[in-house]
Amino acid sequence: MSEPTLVWGQPGSFNTRINHPCVPGETMKQRSTLLSFAAVALTALLVGVGGAAHADNVVIDGDALTTNVSENSIALGSIACGSTASRTISVDVTKNGNNYPSTNVFQKGAVLTVTGSESHPDVEFAPAVEDAGEIAVPGNWDQVRNNTLSGDAAQATVVVTGSAEGSYSATLTVRATGAGSNGSTLTRTADPVTITWTVGACAPVKTATTTTVTCDGPTVFTGEAVEPCTAVATGANGFAQPVAVGYTPNVTVGGVTATAAYGGDATHLASTGSATFTITKAPSTTTVACPDRVTYTGLAQEPCTATVTGAGNLSQDLLASHSANTDVGTATATATFAGDANHEGSTDNETFEIAAASATCQVTGFAGEYDGGSHGAHGTCTGLRGVDLSDGLQLEGTFTDVPGGKLAWSFQYENYLPQGGTVDIAIGPAASSISLTCEDAVYDGEPHETCSAIVTGPGLWEELTVEYADNTNAGQATAVASYDGDLNHAPKTETRTFAIAKASSTTTISCEAVTYTGEPQKPCEATVTGAALSTTTPVDYAGDHTNAGPVDVAAGYPGDDNHEASSDTDTFVIAKASSTVEVTCTPGSVFTGSAIEPCTARVTGAGNLDENVTPVTYADNIGAGTASALATYAGDVNHTGSTGSATFQIDQADSVVEVTCPTDPIVFNGSAIEPCTARVTGAGNLDENVTPVTYADNTGAGTAHVSAAYPGDENHKSSTGSAEFEISKADSVVEVTCPTAPIVSTGSAIQPCTARVTGAGNLDEEVTPVTYTHNTAVGTAHAEATYPGDANHNGSTGWSTFTIVWSLNGFYKPVDMMVNGAEVVNVVKGGSTVPLKFNVFDGGAEVTSASTLGATFAVQSAACQAGAEYSDDLFVTTGNTALRYDTTAHQWIQNWQTPKTSGKCYRVRLTTADGSQLTALFRTK
Repeated sequence: MSEPTLVWGQPGSFNTRINHPCVPGETMKQRSTLLSFAAVALTALLVGVGGAAHADNVVIDGDALTTNVSENSIALGSIACGSTASRTISVDVTKNGNNYPSTNVFQKGAVLTVTGSESHPDVEFAPAVEDAGEIAVPGNWDQVRNNTLSGDAAQATVVVTGSAEGSYSATLTVRATGAGSNGSTLTRTADPVTITWTVGACAPVKTATTTTVTCDGPTVFTGEAVEPCTAVATGANGFAQPVAVGYTPNVTVGGVTATAAYGGDATHLASTGSATFTITKAPSTTTVACPDRVTYTGLAQEPCTATVTGAGNLSQDLLASHSANTDVGTATATATFAGDANHEGSTDNETFEIAAASATCQVTGFAGEYDGGSHGAHGTCTGLRGVDLSDGLQLEGTFTDVPGGKLAWSFQYENYLPQGGTVDIAIGPAASSISLTCEDAVYDGEPHETCSAIVTGPGLWEELTVEYADNTNAGQATAVASYDGDLNHAPKTETRTFAIAKASSTTTISCEAVTYTGEPQKPCEATVTGAALSTTTPVDYAGDHTNAGPVDVAAGYPGDDNHEASSDTDTFVIAKASSTVEVTCTPGSVFTGSAIEPCTARVTGAGNLDENVTPVTYADNIGAGTASALATYAGDVNHTGSTGSATFQIDQADSVVEVTCPTDPIVFNGSAIEPCTARVTGAGNLDENVTPVTYADNTGAGTAHVSAAYPGDENHKSSTGSAEFEISKADSVVEVTCPTAPIVSTGSAIQPCTARVTGAGNLDEEVTPVTYTHNTAVGTAHAEATYPGDANHNGSTGWSTFTIVWSLNGFYKPVDMMVNGAEVVNVVKGGSTVPLKFNVFDGGAEVTSASTLGATFAVQSAACQAGAEYSDDLFVTTGNTALRYDTTAHQWIQNWQTPKTSGKCYRVRLTTADGSQLTALFRTK
């Protein structure tokens, strides 16, 4: 059993005599002095069943130690099971007899220590110890010869505990030890004292139980609370009792703790148990839905949608990622759900066809007269948004001759449907022209055929036979030339007349028209004619007849017997040769913003003329379209000037649209996020902003898509650009709010807290459930709430605490606490014992265990309150010092010994294990 705590209390009194012999022949007066010494014990230890406590004397008689305790016995009567009873005994020293002893006795000034021993485990002997286990009993001899001895009494307390039903007795032995008169240590033992007592009936002893929690697992997440556990409390003799199971958060994925508490009954102790199981992630199903077919547009197509579903009402849209989704063919859409706190990830893909688009082709055939050239068709094909697709147009063959015919054409271009057909080439006959020339003749007796005829037309040059009439006799002759026509030319007839003069001789120089060739030229012929005369004569060429210019020639016929002499002169001109300027342009020019000059020019002509021509002049050679180049040769002494030209195409330059977005994720804020810019660049200093920038998926967390389109201009092709940026989830903040004031225990789980989550985009909502731990017993309870997050917010957890305390009632009378809301000053005698009585409740159950209560008491000096309410009805009590629970009065009692100094104020504070306090204000008098 535990040692009792001793505090100062009401003193007990006793008389003890010590007899000392005097000097022979001298009579000493006997003096009895009553010595008192204060020892305090708890009131409960001072009161037995028989009523108030009293003191019994142990007498040290001379050099022997005797007792005077109701005939050496102490009857404590009946003790309630679990209670205690006590008896205080006292020891003092007096003179005994008139003769000074010859043997060793307690010396004056001796320090007397009283000890004891007991023969029963429920009995404790507690000396009233003040300093280091000793009770000072100083002998103070005023005068040796007067045989006068005075000292202080020593006290000790016997405490008996009723631990089991029955009648009991124990033997108590008391010893006194101190300094002897001969300088040695003197010990004296009193006669044994018998203690008897009876213990009443005890409450039955409860047997232990074990609460076992059994859980099936792991369990797959369903979105509902999972409760796979059972619990049973078991004990001796086949005891088994089902117990309700409580769970920590058991809806979301993770570890779950299941707890069960058996509260006990009349024969069984309470017990608790726990077990854990795991909620694993549920599978998810990602589904991608696409149309069977879409038509090519020239842009990336994203017609597919995606959703993910799963247990716990998981149903949300996903962003489908498309690939091979621009050109004709099979495109694929893929969506992936990464999983979340409660679901595994999943992926699905689907395909769809991109069908070819239709182009617009216009093909036109040639219609006109035959010109000797080859003629075919020409046409253009355009695609979506007016894109020129003419390089996909194939035209088959040409026609040269009348009447032409049908030509086939076909169109093939990537991502467009093929086309084809025929076109008519209509070629009509060309007109023909006859040049009929005749010379007059001199009669010579023969028919004269001096005419020549040439038929010409496109691709036609041919000499014709001239038919004559009346061409022998002098006079007018007729010449006729006819062309019957052919496939490509119309028929033609031309008629001329010429004269046949009388015969003479005539020298005639005829020169053909010539053109500079770089060689000497002799194009003239001199003929002498007359009747039946036909001969030639040499032609004399004078001067330079190589280079271009006029040349004089002469010829003479000296005559003969039949003809007169004759001569002739003539001048012919060596005409300048023509020159040909050919301008050649390199194909494939693309707009650069600067003048484009891809052409060269070269002149050629007779006499080895072959040289470059500069400058080449240009028109319309900066912007996209048809440009022209022109070069002119001024001519020289032998060549005429000439001009050549050509055209070339300047194609539109490509443009490049670049969309620029932040590389770091942007945190979701609940509004559309538009952080990107677009700029188009291209040849010719094209560098400008592109607006508008078009956004998709730029409000919620995830990948936002951005695009911008440049429509093109006269010098640049259209182009598009795209980019992506990430919108990251915003953080959420869960705030758990609990009462700041302590909450009195109810014996049941206390759940006073609320939780709310806030975040970007007006996230502000209640979070449930709030889960609790340690929220039934007194102490610090913990409340926690978790927001799992959503598509735009990260999950978060918040917690808070609150305090559960016992309910303290007291202090009860005789201590006053409050009157009319004001603290009362209790007036108490200095050095007296004040019983501090109170109750502590944990919910509906009273706390009666000292180890559970964990009470501490503190006394502090306090300022006395002027004008305060005073109460002086406190009574003085005695008793032992241990805090105890009075099972009869059903309350706790702590006896406080007040300080002996009067006129001071003190504050007594009781603090229990849960931090609850009771205070009372006292003033000593």
